[in-house]
Amino acid sequence: MNKQPPSHILFAVSSLGLGHATRTLPIIRHFLGKNWQVSVLAHGNALHFFEQELTGNDVTFIEYEDYPKLERGTGLTFFYYLLIDLVRTTLLIRKEREYIRYRENSYDCIIADGRYGICSEKIPSFLISHQISFIMPKGLGLLGSLADRVNLAYFRQFDTVFIPDFPKIEESLSGRLSHNRITGRFKHTWIGLLSSYTAQEFSGAEKINILFIISGYLQEQKEFFVHALIEQARKIPGHKVFVLGDTSSRKVIRMEKDDITIYPVATGSLRNALFNKADLIVSRSGYTTVMDLAEMDKPAVLFATPRQTEQEYLADFLGDNNWYATSRQQAANELESLVTKAKQCPLFVPPWKTSQSLRIIEETVASHLAMNRFSIVLPAHNEEQYLVDTLNHLVEQEYPNDLVEIIIVENGSTDATAEICAEFAGQYTNINHLSCERGVSRARNTGFAASDPVSDWILFLDADTLLDPNFLFELNRYLGKHHKENLAIGTAACRPADDPSSWASFWFSLNNIGHRLTRTSFSLQIVQRRVAEKIQYDEQLTYAEDLQYLKAARRHGSFFFLKTKAVASSTRRFRQHGYIQQTLIWMYQALQPDRMKKKRSYEVIR
Repeated sequence: MNKQPPSHILFAVSSLGLGHATRTLPIIRHFLGKNWQVSVLAHGNALHFFEQELTGNDVTFIEYEDYPKLERGTGLTFFYYLLIDLVRTTLLIRKEREYIRYRENSYDCIIADGRYGICSEKIPSFLISHQISFIMPKGLGLLGSLADRVNLAYFRQFDTVFIPDFPKIEESLSGRLSHNRITGRFKHTWIGLLSSYTAQEFSGAEKINILFIISGYLQEQKEFFVHALIEQARKIPGHKVFVLGDTSSRKVIRMEKDDITIYPVATGSLRNALFNKADLIVSRSGYTTVMDLAEMDKPAVLFATPRQTEQEYLADFLGDNNWYATSRQQAANELESLVTKAKQCPLFVPPWKTSQSLRIIEETVASHLAMNRFSIVLPAHNEEQYLVDTLNHLVEQEYPNDLVEIIIVENGSTDATAEICAEFAGQYTNINHLSCERGVSRARNTGFAASDPVSDWILFLDADTLLDPNFLFELNRYLGKHHKENLAIGTAACRPADDPSSWASFWFSLNNIGHRLTRTSFSLQIVQRRVAEKIQYDEQLTYAEDLQYLKAARRHGSFFFLKTKAVASSTRRFRQHGYIQQTLIWMYQALQPDRMKKKRSYEVIR
């Protein structure tokens, strides 16, 4: 397989707190640096953050509604709103799936952070999540198993879940949020830290004694918390800087007497500079902030936001490990003692940092997007009526020409088929024209024997079957998405090429369902080369030879069915006998033992 050239990647990012956005930012920048085309789907503050951070880059921004905050009200009203918001979240996830279903052909892969519905069956889809198992609020502990099952169902929709943490729990920043009973039940990759900060050097005169980063999405608590911290900061000597995470304002407040500067928001170089200049950080115990601290080797005081069970758990977990000074938000009046404690804490030492994490992500994405080499074997016997159209569709494939070879095997034709084959082979360098004795199985075996030994997949295609220009790209995306599965052989959905009637469409749909359920094919078999090297079409069979071939191939791996609209085949057989009768004929032939299919006459329809 070959390396995928720069592609179009969609980042779908939750706006429930800026943490999702800030930890996705370095991944976006990394792929932009590799000349990928990037689109970013987000909402509210997260979208504004991306627009500011990515100014000057060729990025398409998409505003799309986000999930509700889930934690509203107190007492009984909390449970009331929680139920409403969970229902609404489920409906929005379904809406996201519909949204991406009609746009998935515009992208080559998806990376979602906190957006569980932005995934595709056709293209590689990845999810970033450290919260594999939810920490349930008090009174709802019994629902933990149900929440895990729901999480597991969503995780399994993605090809891989990128867990921003480390595989050993003793080296973990998220504890049992990511290391728990369901982690091993879906495909995942431990990627380590994700931080958008990079190290810079500053003089001592520019140092900030304490940097307060106060973001989070529970706005009703924010004003009181910030006010309490400012009052406490006045009592502590040195230069203090606040960043409030409010993208709606640009007004900077300077309290000269108390040596305090307040930024509503800090982006770009300012954001990075402030973090580098700080001797100590005071912030929420949000997970992205924790990763930023580990990336930049900064001591910190971390306050857990009330009723945010994840932050409360992280504060306890990190505090128990004595890596940072942690407390509840209500203890903001103890800031001075917490700062003293934070300076004495040994820092968490990560096994690796963001630069290595980005390499892991890039390699994982690349493994799903590798370009396969395809050999298309096309038997042709008296196919002058269809062959030109079939070959024109093949040479119009948008897939790289050097990764596709077309082998036409003319076998015993008495019409102009051989002349058509010779004409195309003389015109196109990736078309090879062979001849053999009559017999479709013999032609397929001859074509495979002549195929390039470095090809990854062999397509055995009927001469009256048309592949739309995007088919090989679509097939390659599917194979990349399932590259870790042991796929041996498969086929694709097929539509009528020359009958626009609703009856024809309906009957082809039924046939597609039948082929998918019975693991059989119509007009197209796609087999992995390593499997094709071990089996052959039985040249003694006069019909239903593909059924035996499929059965033999399935002994070496799984069958797959590509749902697509890019394959069409002639209805000539159905026109001859009628749709119902032709289907019954095929069923009868399929049920016959192989000995009855040998050397028996078979009606050829042209």
